[in-house]
Amino acid sequence: MADFYGTFFKKYNRYIIIMFKFAHMIHEIIITMPLMVCGILTVLLGLSLISKWDKPRFVLLLFMLTASLLYLGHSIYFYHQMKLITFSDTIYSFCNPAVFPLFFIYIEELTRRQTNHLRQFAYLLPSIVCCVAVGILYALMDDAETHQFIDRHLYQNDFSSLGGLAWWQGLVHMLIKIIFALEIPLIFVLSWRYIRQYNLTIENYYSNTEGKLLSKIHFLLTLFTAAAFISFIFNIIGRYQFANSFWLLLLPSILFSTLLILIGHVGLHQQFTIKDIIAEENGQAPTPSSTISQDKLSDSIKKLVEEERLYLQPNLKLDDLAKRLNTNRNYVYQAINIKMGVSFTNYINQKRIEYAVQQMVENPKALLTDITQKSGFTSTSAFYRNFKTLIGCSPKEYLQRL
Repeated sequence: MADFYGTFFKKYNRYIIIMFKFAHMIHEIIITMPLMVCGILTVLLGLSLISKWDKPRFVLLLFMLTASLLYLGHSIYFYHQMKLITFSDTIYSFCNPAVFPLFFIYIEELTRRQTNHLRQFAYLLPSIVCCVAVGILYALMDDAETHQFIDRHLYQNDFSSLGGLAWWQGLVHMLIKIIFALEIPLIFVLSWRYIRQYNLTIENYYSNTEGKLLSKIHFLLTLFTAAAFISFIFNIIGRYQFANSFWLLLLPSILFSTLLILIGHVGLHQQFTIKDIIAEENGQAPTPSSTISQDKLSDSIKKLVEEERLYLQPNLKLDDLAKRLNTNRNYVYQAINIKMGVSFTNYINQKRIEYAVQQMVENPKALLTDITQKSGFTSTSAFYRNFKTLIGCSPKEYLQRL
């Protein structure tokens, strides 16, 4: 039997070594995957800012840079680089509770008309205090206390056996976990509210909302919150559980890498923000206000829109109606939203769909792409979505019924 194994290993020794090297390489990729993703996205965001300055994208760059440092700390931890642990853990103590507030600041810059830099700094203040506290404690701890803390707490999640400054260091690390947990629901609720308010503003001012709504950011917020909650669970379990298990490390590595790719992709392609609305408002001459009642104004709006078929203009805006009626945009907004009980977007799209249905009835053989363009829609997806919402079936199904 011994001769058999000896012959087997001698014959296939090269292939076994290759397999072990391949497995080791995969393990290293899994450890460093989020770090590589963050690094690449940080470079791409930096290059995009060189060509055109954009404050929300700059905040997203800071978010990616912070996430890069966070996953650098993870990599040093999983590679057991003891000489670098004190430095990386200090940086990690800032980055871990800071990534979610930075994402919230990014959403603020996208959605809020006015942002306060002092208040945004306050969002990051707990992270800064934790980082400074961890750094000072590491500086004051002697080699024995540092070794005790790293070995027992960071790699074994043992707090009860710590003593001296190592005990205080463990207490600060527990506080970081609590801060991270408290951030999740608070930031999610505020971010959700800001995005919802922004989307309502878009729907009330523009007939064509393609590329303006933050639907993808809304989706990413939900994913990011879920990922943050999972990360909190991992913090409770302890990183040491993942340090020696390839399969346990595989799930969070792929999960967070995918999420970061999605955030970077959406951030790089997000063009329209609240600042564009402000720029349009500042670039237009103020229209004189009118004392006309909401009843008369809503009747004038209906008459203007329907008789002149303004809804067929692809990029019709609330300001266009205000100019034509020689009144203030706020009065037009109130007449449509309060008196007519519908948002500007839904009102215009309803008229477009009514026109599209009329075209289908008169010419059932017409191409849907032609009807889409003639009806004032800028994309087929918007036409199909609004048609199904208002009519209850797709345009193709409607044509089949005809």
